[in-house]
This record gives sequence, structure tokens and C-alpha cells, in this order.
Amino acid sequence: MEIVIIDDDLIYRMIITKMIKIIDASLTINQCEDGKAGLSLLEHLSNSKQKVVVLLDINMPVLDGWDFLEQVEKSNFYNLDQLIIYVVSSSTDERDILKATKYGFVKSFLHKPLSREDLEAITGTD
Repeated sequence: MEIVIIDDDLIYRMIITKMIKIIDASLTINQCEDGKAGLSLLEHLSNSKQKVVVLLDINMPVLDGWDFLEQVEKSNFYNLDQLIIYVVSSSTDERDILKATKYGFVKSFLHKPLSREDLEAITGTD
């Protein structure tokens, strides 16, 4: 399994990476500071047969989470055998939650900060 954390907050990315490594040190974790870097990484992983799990923030510079999701939908990046995207945000706006669920490849909308239980469920170690 490849984990891709797309978030402009370096500290948040470092914390989530450490938490995931505690849960399962064998997982490959990639960090991207914005959606544009995330798209480049997905393109690089496009022939992977592994499950690719994306933890996607909404509010980022360069390319935000919504634009990232639009690009994924247009580019058919979900030709990856198993692309699973979790939108992870501090937003409590119901419209954001509804918007995220309109994308069939978005598994869930999760609220920051992610708990150990959230990460165990995401990584399948719960």
C-alpha cells in the first residue's frame, strides 16, 4: 500500500507520517505540499498494482483539493487498480462534506486532526 498525504501544512504531514509509521512501519508514505505535486505523484504511480490511499486536504495553495479531485476525475487516474481518496479537512461546512461525496472515488470525508483509530481504519490495521 502507498499512502499519499497531500497537505500544505508540513507539521501536519510530519505528524501523520509518524503516526502511520507507528501503526505499520512497512507502509510507503509520500508527502506532497499541494494538489499539483499530488497529481505528479499519482501520474508516477499510475502503473502501480498496489492500493494507493490519498489523504487530501481541501484548502491549499497552487492546486486545492477540489481542483485536484476535478483533475483526477478528468485524467482517469483511477485506472490505478485501487485508488482510494479520503478528504481530510478542518472544515465543518456541510456543503464541503456533500461536495466530497459526489466523487465516487472519495471513500470518506474525515475531520482533522485524524485519530489513531482513523489511521488504523484507513490502513486496514484496525
